[in-house]
This record gives sequence, structure tokens and C-alpha cells, in this order.
Amino acid sequence: MKKYHYSLLATLILFLTACATPRIDTGDLKADIKSARSGHYGQAMLHQELSEEDLEVANTILRHLEKNHYWNIDEKQKALDAAKSAARHRLESEKEMCLWLTEVHSQNHHKGEAIHDTVAYFKTGSSVPFKTKDESISKVASWLKAHPDATAIVTASTDTVGKPAYNQDLSEKRANALVQQLVANGARPNQLTVKAIGEVAGLDNTPDQENRVAIVITSHPNYIDCPNVK
Repeated sequence: MKKYHYSLLATLILFLTACATPRIDTGDLKADIKSARSGHYGQAMLHQELSEEDLEVANTILRHLEKNHYWNIDEKQKALDAAKSAARHRLESEKEMCLWLTEVHSQNHHKGEAIHDTVAYFKTGSSVPFKTKDESISKVASWLKAHPDATAIVTASTDTVGKPAYNQDLSEKRANALVQQLVANGARPNQLTVKAIGEVAGLDNTPDQENRVAIVITSHPNYIDCPNVK
């Protein structure tokens, strides 16, 4: 009977102790843990940890199998499933890391439409522009300077006044004149390609200011972080 009373008393003490101990609020701790896993970088860390845990399971079973510690076929399947799960988590980690890199490298991702603008005008037979859009030339050159992997095509043409062969050479000189201005404003020569059109089709020996021009067209490369991670 005494043993029964002692057992009842011990149970009562444990119950009263549990009731007397205040329950600790863990809401803030859960919030901080969740915060640490937020964002692409946090998710990348989480998937990496899960991958390592799965790999540990697979490697432990592998060691046991190789040492003939047990012959349970289900254990081998468990290891295979763990290894596949580890590979999936690793891939998810890489994807999240690439998304994080995209955020970090956002300044490298070229935004905005490509520039396509007529920036220089020439008189008949001249390779020296009498009018230029200096603001546009400066903008293009500055953009090319800021993005070394970007390029631009400089196209020039002539009207039908003069011989075709002469006008072909003239259009090349006009394009090169614009290239010099772009380089002077900061563009690199290897970013620029000259396209000499020569005469634009029309009535023979007819002056046409619309065709005595130089045009610049920029090319924005598609910057992609981790293009092989899918």
C-alpha cells in the first residue's frame, strides 16, 4: 500500500511541477529560423543541408552493405531513394543559388530596348557629317563602355549621285567617321562593326538627304546566370 501511495505522490509531484513551469514562447525563435531560410540564398542553404542529410543516409547504408552487416533488400532501396533525393535537393539548391546570383548581378543584366537611331547626316559626296546627334552618340558610347560584352553596328549609305563604286567607298568612310566619334566618347573599337551599304536604290543621279546618313544599332546580349542549370 505504501508503494502505491509513493507512486501516486510522485505522479502528483510531476504533474504539479509541469503545471508550475511556465510554457516558453517560441514564436520569435520560429520566426528567426524561418527568416534564415527565406530568400533564394536561404533556400539554397536549406536544400544543400537536406541533400547532405540524404547523402549521409545513403553512404551509411552503403558502408553497411559493403561490410555485409545486413542483407535487407529494403535497406538498399532506402539508400537508393536517399541518393536520388540528395540529387534532387542539390539541383534545387543550385537553382536557388542561380536565382540569388541573378539578384546580386542584376546590374549586369542589360535592360531596355536596343538603340536604333540615325545619328549623322552628310552632304553629297562628303564623308564629314554636317549634322550629328551628339547626345545619342554619347549615350551609345557610354552604354558600350559600361557593357564591354555589348556591340553595335554602324551602317552608312549614300544617294545615287556619283558612280556606284565611288559611293560604296564613300559609305564606308561615313561609317568609319561615326566609329571614330563613338570611340572618342568611350566605346571600344572591337565593339563596333562597320556596314557600308553604298547607294540606296532610287532614281539615278538623284540627291536624297534621307540616304546620306549613318545609323547605329546596338545589340544587347542576353545575360543569364547558370544557363546550364535547368
